Amino acid sequence: MEQGDIQNMQDYKSRLTNFSNEFDVGLFVHILRKSLIWIALCIIVAAFASFLYLRYTPSKFEARSVIQLAENDNATKILNVEAVEEGSKPEAKVELLRSKLLIGRTVKQMPLKVSYFAKGQILTTEHYLSTPYQINLIELKNPLWQDKPINISFSGPGNYTIQYDGQLLTDLVVGQEVSTPDFTISVAISDWEQLKKNGDEYKLYFIINNISTLTNKFFDQLNVRILNNTAKTLEVSFTDNNPYIARDFVKLHSNEFLLFDLEKRRKSDDNVLNFLDEQIDTVYSSLKDSEIQLNRYKQDNKINNLESVSEVYLNRISEFEHDIIQIEIEERLINEVEKLTRKSSNDVEIYNLIPLIAGSKYEASLSKMLDKLHELMVDREEALYMVTKDNDRVKALEYQIDIQKNLILQTISALRDQLNDRKEGLNEKMHDTEGIYYNIPQKELEFARLQRLFSINEKYYTLLLEKSIEYKISKEGFVSNNQILEEARTPTTPVAPKRNVVLFTFLLCGLLLSFLIIAMRYLLHNNITSLNEIVKHSNASINTLGIVPRFKENVPISMLIVDKNPRSLIAEAFRSIRTNLQFLGSSPGPKVIAVTSTISGEGKTFVALNLAGIIAFSGKKVIVCDLDMRKPKIHKGFAVENNIGMSTLLIGRNDLASAIRKSPLDNLDFITAGPIPPNPSELIINERMDEIMKELKSKYDYILMDTPPVGLVTDAVALLQKADYPLYIFRSDYSKKQFVQVADKLINENKIHVSAILNGVDMDRNKYSYRQNYGYGYGYGYGSGGYYDERSGSARRKGFFKRLFSRKNEN
Repeated sequence: MEQGDIQNMQDYKSRLTNFSNEFDVGLFVHILRKSLIWIALCIIVAAFASFLYLRYTPSKFEARSVIQLAENDNATKILNVEAVEEGSKPEAKVELLRSKLLIGRTVKQMPLKVSYFAKGQILTTEHYLSTPYQINLIELKNPLWQDKPINISFSGPGNYTIQYDGQLLTDLVVGQEVSTPDFTISVAISDWEQLKKNGDEYKLYFIINNISTLTNKFFDQLNVRILNNTAKTLEVSFTDNNPYIARDFVKLHSNEFLLFDLEKRRKSDDNVLNFLDEQIDTVYSSLKDSEIQLNRYKQDNKINNLESVSEVYLNRISEFEHDIIQIEIEERLINEVEKLTRKSSNDVEIYNLIPLIAGSKYEASLSKMLDKLHELMVDREEALYMVTKDNDRVKALEYQIDIQKNLILQTISALRDQLNDRKEGLNEKMHDTEGIYYNIPQKELEFARLQRLFSINEKYYTLLLEKSIEYKISKEGFVSNNQILEEARTPTTPVAPKRNVVLFTFLLCGLLLSFLIIAMRYLLHNNITSLNEIVKHSNASINTLGIVPRFKENVPISMLIVDKNPRSLIAEAFRSIRTNLQFLGSSPGPKVIAVTSTISGEGKTFVALNLAGIIAFSGKKVIVCDLDMRKPKIHKGFAVENNIGMSTLLIGRNDLASAIRKSPLDNLDFITAGPIPPNPSELIINERMDEIMKELKSKYDYILMDTPPVGLVTDAVALLQKADYPLYIFRSDYSKKQFVQVADKLINENKIHVSAILNGVDMDRNKYSYRQNYGYGYGYGYGSGGYYDERSGSARRKGFFKRLFSRKNEN
């Protein structure tokens, strides 16, 4: 095999595996034009869907307020001490605002013990402050009936009916108590006219709300964010279907936050002051008793001072006593911390513990553990708000709290041991120093003892008074400067659904859907619509002779129409094909034309007869031979008997002269197929066929063979090999793209260089495609100027007719 043949075969195989991977603009525009109604329908459906969505989707309203965090603690300036608590951190305040603990406190302040609803055919409206009737919940006996709808209807201004859980309570009187096994209520009417109107249009019902359920619902609808970290400003926003609920919740929640923050701080200060007052009362009693004893001893023993005692020993003893006093104060401090810590978890108030250790040497070792205990107790408090004590999460938190308390108690125990060791050491040193005083008179020693006891009580009392004054100043000096910069207002414009966004989204979806429809139709489109597709899918290996426009009226039985309207568009198309045949070969002598197709119905017989007719018009002698002996049609077109024809000629029953018949057109004869034989393939390859062809060539200029479809049987291959002009017929919007492979196979495997004709082209629909240049430089297309219209026969000027040319394949 030569190098060129190998290359051609490789190209052929490549075309079979890569049938089509290019975008056909003409085909896409054709499908786009055919899909305009689908595009319009998708847009209309999208517009209607957006209307329904906007019409029946409940609107959501958002209320917002802005809070600024600030604290002014003048006590820290006056006392020159560090603050017990850290300043306001926006992150911590955001968590407090978003906590279900604070949300629950806010919900309890709103008039939402009972919610009122009016249900229409599609939408349900909540009557928050505008309800024309009110439910007074006297007693809820069955908590299971919380959050469940209870239907109510009014038969008049004084009577109503309640229906729930299959129970129907009728003839109930407005204003009187109604007791059921589940609840006890009374009903009042504030606006009968409005209630009557609502009852006629809507189905009324009410719900006894569960605070925990409302808290969870509002938690999902609340949003808190930091607007400016430097300025410590927070934004609180809430979204709800009812604008008044959104407004009231944001207002109450912001105010509750301010009150809760101040309340916690003051509660802490009150607890510390109460503790200090109790200690002051106790120490004052001891101080008073020691003072009375000292004065009585002075009077009884007539001792005024201890100047006779060495000042050195006195100072040393005083230092020891001072240290022991400090240790005792520290012991009382950690004892109080231990006492409060040992209380039950529900009674422990961390705010009592943190101030006690503030400023002491144990602040560093205990404050972090107390803070951790505080966080665990807050978590448990929030958890108990949502679940019961038996919940696993609450048990886990309680277990962690016990562990933290034990850790604190162990730390306190270790600190106490250290204090005892120090105290014992000081006592030993003090006792050693006092031993020197054994020679001091007994009266002076007793006097010194009473005076020391008085001094100790006096110092302790003074210390407690100083602490009490400091915390009173701190309490009065702390002012919460948290303020609401922007009050929540009643929202008038819904934040959702947004009309423009919804319209744009739905229309975009409609356009995307229509694009998908067009894309799917383009991808699934498998019919040949233009010569360009034949050229492209065959990689220009198939010659293209031209196109045959679709006949817009019923094709006559004869299928010969070029003689009816010689100047019609179809007639000119066949003239163009006749002209293009000259480019396929210019050798002298009679020519054999074989016409085939892939399957039946592509119009090969129609093309064969009309091509023969148009050649006959040029003065050439033409004969049409019907060699499609399985499905003959020529005899039907000329309305003759099919008793004699090609089958009888090939078996030698008749001679050629008896089989040739005259047509109504001059120079055009035909031979029918004859009776259908059982072995048409064997007849076609018979030597008799060559003899018949030789004899016909001596009488006619053109022999036109109507062969069987090559895609169904192989009969036509032998005939196409005998032809000078093998023609392959495709039908627009009927022939599949895969049919091009059959013609390509004839060229590359059988070495039959067929030429393609596209039949049945709708010229009006394919204006775009056929105005393009096809066939690698040769233009194909029709305008219909100057020719008769097939439907009316009248001549109408429509432009210039562009003839179709094709180029013979160079291979």
